[in-house]
Amino acid sequence: MNIRHVINVVAALTVVIGLAILTAVPVAWMMGDSKSVIALLTISACIPIVIGTIMFFLSKTKKYTLGKREGFGIVTFGWTAAAIFGALPFIIVSDLFWYDAFFETMSGFTTTGASVLDSTLLLSNGTTLKEGIADLPKGLLYWRSLTHWLGGMGIVVLSLAIVPFLGSGGQELYNAEVPGPTSDQLTPRIANSAKILWGVYVLLTVAETLLLWREMSLFDAWCHSCGTMATGGFSTQQSSVGFYNSVYVDWVIIFFMFLAGSNFVLHYRALRGKPLFHFKDEEFRWYLYISMIATATITAVLMFAQEPIVSTTGLEIAPSFSEAIRYSAFQVVSILTTTGFCTANFAIWPVYACLLLVILMFIGGCGGSTGGGMKVSRFLLLLKYGVAQVRRCLFPREMSNVHLNKTRLGSETLHKVLTFFFLFVSLFVIFSLILSLYPGMDYESASSAAIASLGNIGPGLSKVGATCTYAWLQPSAKLILSLAMLLGRLEVYTVLVVLLPTFWKK
Repeated sequence: MNIRHVINVVAALTVVIGLAILTAVPVAWMMGDSKSVIALLTISACIPIVIGTIMFFLSKTKKYTLGKREGFGIVTFGWTAAAIFGALPFIIVSDLFWYDAFFETMSGFTTTGASVLDSTLLLSNGTTLKEGIADLPKGLLYWRSLTHWLGGMGIVVLSLAIVPFLGSGGQELYNAEVPGPTSDQLTPRIANSAKILWGVYVLLTVAETLLLWREMSLFDAWCHSCGTMATGGFSTQQSSVGFYNSVYVDWVIIFFMFLAGSNFVLHYRALRGKPLFHFKDEEFRWYLYISMIATATITAVLMFAQEPIVSTTGLEIAPSFSEAIRYSAFQVVSILTTTGFCTANFAIWPVYACLLLVILMFIGGCGGSTGGGMKVSRFLLLLKYGVAQVRRCLFPREMSNVHLNKTRLGSETLHKVLTFFFLFVSLFVIFSLILSLYPGMDYESASSAAIASLGNIGPGLSKVGATCTYAWLQPSAKLILSLAMLLGRLEVYTVLVVLLPTFWKK
């Protein structure tokens, strides 16, 4: 691995993060933050800009040779650097301990949405956030939501679109940050593909912001749109979307969460005049079926249980058909797409509903979306491969013909899917067992925190449920979960490759 080239590109990414933090300064000024907050945000932005610029010129070379090793290194260390420097505003402006700030920022960039911010969080100055998220300056809330938005489509994908010197090596970076069972590159030039994807991303974000503006302030509408399109889940309210108690807001966010959990290539095709292109995609059809079946069954369970639905604000709602389908649809789409917004305390729902939501945490959104999890396409391929192997018990000479969108997939692709499934489940078990060793941790909290972090979902069950935060966890547990978030966002392989001893050998 050419370490000099890795440092050079990571330095450029660090400058990009600094410039992104700098956009919070005018927002803080317009939203009426104090002069001290504006000054501290400026300092937070200048540190990565200065450090990144110095490191960039010290490591600059005339020619780039970015291979697979460099690609894996740049993406892994680039995301880690983004979380480190992105944590500076939380440390400098709001006096968060460094591990809390790192957790919050990693959760933001990886679009996990798990938060440590509540009224019990102890700050480094000895005080607490008395009102939780509401205590934060608007400029910091904007940056918190922006980490989601930047991480949703991908920090490196953004850099490919705006940094010209990466050249042909950009393909290796794209493959390392956007792995998957199939390729969805739109054009031969990777930079053009990145620009197209970001264009669709921006368009949908603006559209949702304008629609939400009807029921909330423009600032809140923008922040919730960032959380929706990135499938992140950070809200400007401690009680998440349930704070607004609005049927209109819920259904708008449900619609855009569903779009965010779909393949963005399909959205691009639809915008180019092929509105039915989505339904020709096999993965999208299964994604739609899973959403509808899960919503229908949970709606039925909530209605037959005849227990009030408790919102995140503590409001009890009678489980009529309209209310049951509204709350079940919101939580199903939110969990399946790994967004993590909440309108109800689903941890106290009937066992069937809780168990089904946990299963959806493993599945995740579609390949090519901003969602996390194992992806619908992988589960579909595992199902087809399983059926093929059962058939071979009767017909041993039959070939395992596994197709996706009428295209036969080779054994190498299937092996990658099987390996990914094994690694993902193994990591879930490992993180669950490690978390279970901490005092005060029950099995529901440990297992759901593990999958909520590894699947980039955010809320889990029990002590990390919809109305809870991760503030009570010990610092080392927060760092462990931060690693789980990074592994999940970069789909396991990219980070594990860097941890191999052979990766560092020439």
